[in-house]
Amino acid sequence: MKINIVGRLYLCLFYEAIIQIALWFVVTFFVLAILKIDLFESMNSLRLILWASSGVYFILSWFYGGQTLAMKAWNLKLSYPEGNRNFSFFLSRYFLASISLAFFGLGYFYIFFDKKNCYLHDKLLGSKIIYTQI
Repeated sequence: MKINIVGRLYLCLFYEAIIQIALWFVVTFFVLAILKIDLFESMNSLRLILWASSGVYFILSWFYGGQTLAMKAWNLKLSYPEGNRNFSFFLSRYFLASISLAFFGLGYFYIFFDKKNCYLHDKLLGSKIIYTQI
């Protein structure tokens, strides 16, 4: 069964969600066990820590190799404009993708209206996720 690029991108998002849930469990354990943050008083602190830990995962994965674990599983790779392989580019991509998710994932549905099959944050930054055949 052959899966097109849009199908691969959405299956990759599903894999990323599973990875993020596992990461958040580990981070929450350390926040509660080591930092001893009281969640009843500072729930927003935990949310910020979880968002930042996801950011570290994504930004480092994109910076060192252009792929997250889920992207490797689906043979996808981040292609970025020449000369934009710097920390601020990947931070901008993570920030824009986060905004897209905050608005019910609307930026991720943009792929259905774009002929180049890219998300809204990729369109704004000039990047694209490409299929790398083995």
